[in-house]
Amino acid sequence: MINRRKFLAAAGRTAGLVIAKPIWGTAPKVAQLTHKERVDRALRGEDVDHPPFTFYHHYKRPTPQLEAEDHLEFHRTYKTDIVKVMNDFDYPKSTTGKWYELKPLVTPFPDQLTTLKLVRDGLGGDAYFIDTIYGPYMTAMILFQSQPQFSGKTDSDELQAEVIREIRSFQQTHPEEWHTALNAITESTLNHIRQIQEIGASGALVSVFNSESRFGTVEEYRRYSRAYHRRVVDALRETKLTFLHLHYLDRAFLPEFADFPAPVLQYSVKTSGIPITEFRHHYSQTFAGGVDEIDYQKLTPPDIRRQWTAARAEAGSKYIAAPGCSVPNSSTAEELERFPHSLGI
Repeated sequence: MINRRKFLAAAGRTAGLVIAKPIWGTAPKVAQLTHKERVDRALRGEDVDHPPFTFYHHYKRPTPQLEAEDHLEFHRTYKTDIVKVMNDFDYPKSTTGKWYELKPLVTPFPDQLTTLKLVRDGLGGDAYFIDTIYGPYMTAMILFQSQPQFSGKTDSDELQAEVIREIRSFQQTHPEEWHTALNAITESTLNHIRQIQEIGASGALVSVFNSESRFGTVEEYRRYSRAYHRRVVDALRETKLTFLHLHYLDRAFLPEFADFPAPVLQYSVKTSGIPITEFRHHYSQTFAGGVDEIDYQKLTPPDIRRQWTAARAEAGSKYIAAPGCSVPNSSTAEELERFPHSLGI
């Protein structure tokens, strides 16, 4: 039976606008900033000592305490400007034997809430922290794939393609059941968002998994997914640091999120093949990305510096240095420290 960790690992294998100012500009060198000052200035498109940066991977720890310890250790070791807290805890499955028979939950991720509280307390205000929220389609896909017909099958591109085909068929033959499930997941997610805001998170990375044509047409996305993703992002509209993370993206979907009120957008330049200059035709928000997450372990500090420098030149000053998604879980300490070294940290 697949869980979120395995699902994400398999997926990782598959592969009136205000324009931001040009890179660096002519302003005098900025004095060293704190993590929060650096992020705040970048969000406003102001000069910074160096771009704020964040990166992350999955820890796959069994308890909130261990998850929080790993996140805090990662931040302290690599001096990230934003602590993106992974959610490796599973959404509760239906108890009826039918994956789609779901009801809204008051607290779908209690262990994640505990993790966030521990991270908040451990940071002591040193840096902003954000949650990770998987979009309703992605959660539904994981629940769909947990059905007995898929059990025992090895996670692979072929299995994912089979699941996508079966989901598209289910959407067309059982639209009422699909929308009932997506609505329950969305209501549960909105309850979770209210709780993370009470804890003090500065937002969340909201992962939209199906913004690519192999999951269906743009029209299918609008019919079966878009409204639920929009509701999640709308619930975070007042937050400082919500990322709209387009996990998969192709050009047909690029304009689709122009009305989503997320202050930061992130996608993988490597897997999408879409240059940041093209993204800038549609979006004025802060861009996070530009560093190769797929081959991260092969990159040297000069390689990483060239990548984020080029990305910032295209994105402008509203820029956060980051990979397009999580870096490999197998990355060594020596490989991980190359990112801060590329920034002179």
